Amino acid sequence: MSDQLFTGEDHAAKYRLYRPSYPKVLYEHIVDYYFNGKISNEKIPLALDVACGSGQATIDLSLFCERVIGIDVSADQIAHAIPKNNIEYRCHTGEDLSFLQSNSIDLITIAVALHWLDLKVFIEEVKRVLKPNTGVFAVWTYAFCNLDNPAADAINSEFYYNVLYPYWNEKQYIVNDYYQSILPLFPYQSTLRQYKIERQIETTIGGLLALIETASPCQTYRKQNGEQAYQDILNTLRQKLGQAYLNTETDNNSAQSKDLDSIKITISSPIYLYLMKKN
Repeated sequence: MSDQLFTGEDHAAKYRLYRPSYPKVLYEHIVDYYFNGKISNEKIPLALDVACGSGQATIDLSLFCERVIGIDVSADQIAHAIPKNNIEYRCHTGEDLSFLQSNSIDLITIAVALHWLDLKVFIEEVKRVLKPNTGVFAVWTYAFCNLDNPAADAINSEFYYNVLYPYWNEKQYIVNDYYQSILPLFPYQSTLRQYKIERQIETTIGGLLALIETASPCQTYRKQNGEQAYQDILNTLRQKLGQAYLNTETDNNSAQSKDLDSIKITISSPIYLYLMKKN
């Protein structure tokens, strides 16, 4: 997994602040699957959250698990991870889980990061450390988001698919099809379940831009073109999005005086969840 696009104090801080959390229903699907649909007050004993970043999913998992280990290859991300008494964070790669015993983990999760790993190597480690018969492997991802304003949505799409396209990671196509193209490589095929979870996020133009900044293509653009060019494309996007939303304002005087970053918007971003159980 390449950690170079997710390092640095500033980036790690933005990642923690602006990467969205996941809906409660996602975790309810995982718990229901783990307990075979039986209503239970029990918690999953031990979970491993791979490529945890600053702990967006890890902290939520801690509500449903007795103990969670969160690992990430980026030391900066781990340094900004959200602490809790039943969470242990480690700076570690997903492809090498040698610090864990075989057949020792009840749940392995990886949120929006599977495309960064050497899939075959990682899957072999998953198969080794999951407990037999009960151990669950949960993978989820989301891709391009849609905006609630048609003109702004077209502007956002053009930025993502044209401006940033040359800076996409070579595995970006895997994300864009929500991992459908790599499903045959997933283990425990006979147990595989898929869910599409609708998600809407209330935010602002400033919040959207901060979220965009956490994406790997933006960081690649920044490294290759420099800070000024990077800020220029973000400012251009801000102006275009702001104008699209201001054009829908009925009070022109109020619209013209608005701070663009404070304009409220709604993002739609479905999540695809895949659950498997070790035979």
